[in-house]
Amino acid sequence: MKYERKDKYTKPGTPAEILELALQKEESSYRFYDEMLKITESPALKQLLEELRDAELGHIEKIKNKMARA
Repeated sequence: MKYERKDKYTKPGTPAEILELALQKEESSYRFYDEMLKITESPALKQLLEELRDAELGHIEKIKNKMARA
């Protein structure tokens, strides 16, 4: 399985663009960890991937909250 990032880096200019890019990156990371969880058999790696994936949810929530206030 080849993982390909769906988000593309473009130089953001405004705070809204920066937050949007950050959100895309966090969502991409969440999907990556989630996909890797589906294919790994190692219990230790599964635990780590779950922790990393769940951490991304916190980041996503923070960014969305900031976007709502901007």
